[in-house]
Amino acid sequence: MIKVNKPINLKQLDTEFNNLGLIATLDDNEQITEVGLAENNIATEAELQAALDTHIALPEAEPTVEEKLVSLGLTVEDLKALGLGGN
Repeated sequence: MIKVNKPINLKQLDTEFNNLGLIATLDDNEQITEVGLAENNIATEAELQAALDTHIALPEAEPTVEEKLVSLGLTVEDLKALGLGGN
């Protein structure tokens, strides 16, 4: 595990790195304090350190309206049927 002292977007970092899986330790505020290689990740800790050194965490994208509806078990068509979907 490699200690980190800056914001980390683990999903973004994994995608930028090699998409083979990363693990993290969180503090009481759910901030990432350490990042490591998942069991199936073939990279080295030196490669991970280099990726961490250049990583700039981007905020998670807000879900779309459609994604929010799906999470509630609804569709755009459901809203239209209720007269709430606009056109």
